[in-house]
Amino acid sequence: MSRKYVIYYRVSTKKQGESGLGLKAQKAYLYHFLSEEVVVKEFTEIQSGGSVETRLVLQEALRLCQMEGYTLAVAKIDRLSRKTEDALSIYNLLEGRLFSCDIPNLDKFTLTLFMAIADRERELISIRTKQALDAKKLEIGEWRNSTFTEKARQKGQRRIREKARLNPNNRRATELILLYKDKGLTLQAIAQKLNQAGFRTAQGKLFQKTTVSRLWKRSQTQIRGIES
Repeated sequence: MSRKYVIYYRVSTKKQGESGLGLKAQKAYLYHFLSEEVVVKEFTEIQSGGSVETRLVLQEALRLCQMEGYTLAVAKIDRLSRKTEDALSIYNLLEGRLFSCDIPNLDKFTLTLFMAIADRERELISIRTKQALDAKKLEIGEWRNSTFTEKARQKGQRRIREKARLNPNNRRATELILLYKDKGLTLQAIAQKLNQAGFRTAQGKLFQKTTVSRLWKRSQTQIRGIES
């Protein structure tokens, strides 16, 4: 009997999930090695790494593999976890029925070795980053806490606020927000209407009630300034 696979995709942000960034590459890797005939189900989770136990979609995929004897397939092992103990726990839970495109002939030994090397590389990157920051501090002093840096940060924030204020999409959205507020709609309801109408924030994201609140408060400040 041929082996059957359950595919697990994971992208770290909502933006990646909506745009397909990362997800498209994972699919390309997996379907290079697996044919559609052997894949019984796909699971996609939009969540940063974190604890394996908190990833509900992964837990659902694992339960299906346990119940039916399927093999769990991932494009890269870090889609499961960056922790050696988590990867080995999943390997043991599935009794070795784990496939990852970046680990040929995956078994317990190669999985442990691969994860250990990845852990060591992350540790070395952290050391190199800290050394670079320390060298920078020695060169120009405590630059992070300098007055210059604080002024530059404030200037950058003002530029961001001004850019948002002048953004034509934000201006049109603000006009609708004022209209909907006059009609008594909640911030959440206004956000939903803007999203349904195709509006996006200056960063290309969906409107949330906090974004709506920020634009509304900014408009009220501008109105008070004009009236005074």
